[in-house]
Amino acid sequence: MMFTKAIRYAFSGVMALLFPRTCPVCGMLLEGEDDKHICLRCMQRLKRTEQAVERGNMTEDLFKDEKRFVKGGAFLFYSHGDDNMHNIVRLFKYSRQPMVAYDIAREGAVEWLQTDFFDDIDIIVPVPLHKRRLRQRGYNQSYYIARAIADTIGVPVDTEHLLRRRNNPQQALLKGEQRTENVKDLFALTDPMFFARKHVLLVDDILTTGSTMRSCIRAFDECRGCKVSVFALAKAK
Repeated sequence: MMFTKAIRYAFSGVMALLFPRTCPVCGMLLEGEDDKHICLRCMQRLKRTEQAVERGNMTEDLFKDEKRFVKGGAFLFYSHGDDNMHNIVRLFKYSRQPMVAYDIAREGAVEWLQTDFFDDIDIIVPVPLHKRRLRQRGYNQSYYIARAIADTIGVPVDTEHLLRRRNNPQQALLKGEQRTENVKDLFALTDPMFFARKHVLLVDDILTTGSTMRSCIRAFDECRGCKVSVFALAKAK
């Protein structure tokens, strides 16, 4: 057994020399950061919103008229001119590196844990993908964001009770009222009683107009005593 472990250790050492781990954003070596998928320098460059303690913020303003909505916030700002954030989104959304999203969400959860934002959350629900798109992509990046928060605050993640009814076109391809119509009645609960009297944290990657998240929130309207809050990894300016 000890001999086998020694071989594995030696092999991992050789692989580290031949194929050193680098940050996928900037290319720097991830020295001494075996459990990280993005370097400290790139993490520090991300533009925080400080919305954890800012009630009435621009994220909350998107959903203030929804009857189940309580509070919301995005950890980061995202703009198309921000090459660093643009590369990060491309990595976790289209390049099969969802652990990049996990690392950033974990950083956000640790920072926001110093506030009262997560204090009364009972369950975390990632915005679901349609099963066809999930098969194509291989993962739901919002699940990794939800998992990072759950691992930090000790609240369970549920992926069974909120469903996406249809494989609608991507919101990024649409404008204005098309976005709203595209996600109308898009989500449904399989068992509304499961969420009765629970405070649900809905989690997504990027918020723009909020149309998709708003459709998610409305799926909980039939759920007795349920409250809904929102966390996004980033809010588009």
